[in-house]
Amino acid sequence: MKKFKCLVAAMLLACSTVSFAQSDVEAWKGIRFSYDHTFVNVDIDDYDAEDYNGFSVGYEHAFKVAKKVPLFIQTGGSLNFARCSEDFSDEYGKDEYKTTTLGLTIPVNLVYGVKINETLAIKPYTGFYFRVNLMSKTKNEFGPDGDTETEDWSNFDKDEVGEDGQWNRCQVGWQIGATLDISKFNVGIGYALDFNEISEKTKLGIFAVRLGYNF
Repeated sequence: MKKFKCLVAAMLLACSTVSFAQSDVEAWKGIRFSYDHTFVNVDIDDYDAEDYNGFSVGYEHAFKVAKKVPLFIQTGGSLNFARCSEDFSDEYGKDEYKTTTLGLTIPVNLVYGVKINETLAIKPYTGFYFRVNLMSKTKNEFGPDGDTETEDWSNFDKDEVGEDGQWNRCQVGWQIGATLDISKFNVGIGYALDFNEISEKTKLGIFAVRLGYNF
């Protein structure tokens, strides 16, 4: 996770020192697809939670906020799907947990556009986001081989997971990243970190690799 933060910071530093930045970067809107790797940070001794892998699909819209400086406010929304699997099986039988999540993320970012030429532009950004956790379900398969049983539950249900394990519906956090526009196409990386806990002593960080197309 520290390597990802350093990589993003290096990209932003490089962007800020480009001497040929121009002010004719235009506002944009487009669709975005991303691969997301979610880091689960649990502040409990001797407890290691499995990370999530998933993807996002969303829409992005940017508005220019200064006449002479290529500064933009970018917002939009994305649906985020993720899944993880924890396996505690041994020679006596199976004990596997699979958790599936779905969320809606709404960002508000400040973006600086650095136009390299008529085709290329670099856009570092930073800002905040609000995420609504729409679904979080866990399925547990357990028992000896050939005679397994299945249970499933919602992680929002306190009666099922207990007060400490209950998920929050809403998350707020901070993010940083950069994109490279190649004509109407773009690629980018970003890192997001929740301010508040998603459950007791548990916070999430998300590293994303994005692809997009501007209208």
